[in-house]
Amino acid sequence: MAYFHEHCADCQKLLGREWREVHQWLDALFKEYGQDHRCHRHHVEWIEEIRRMWGDEAAVAAKIHILVDCWGIPSRADYENEWVNVNGFTEESTEAEAKMMLQEIGKK
Repeated sequence: MAYFHEHCADCQKLLGREWREVHQWLDALFKEYGQDHRCHRHHVEWIEEIRRMWGDEAAVAAKIHILVDCWGIPSRADYENEWVNVNGFTEESTEAEAKMMLQEIGKK
């Protein structure tokens, strides 16, 4: 899990822009749902919604945010079927694997 300023810093480093609006939007339900907020917007389907709303780079910013928080990119069904926990992790999720995925994004 990262704080807002950390999400912004990750995107600044990898994309050259903070994408504050994406991070605010992804975490907007935290006040209402606490840690359970991730099942609402931290999944692949919302990455595609963000792409429709703000474009391709914003979708990459969302992907970065979700990778940092969930150590992977779950789907809505992953949460519904409890294939990931409330944090979006599987039993096999590792921070090291998420960091490798972030490095790949940085290479593009």
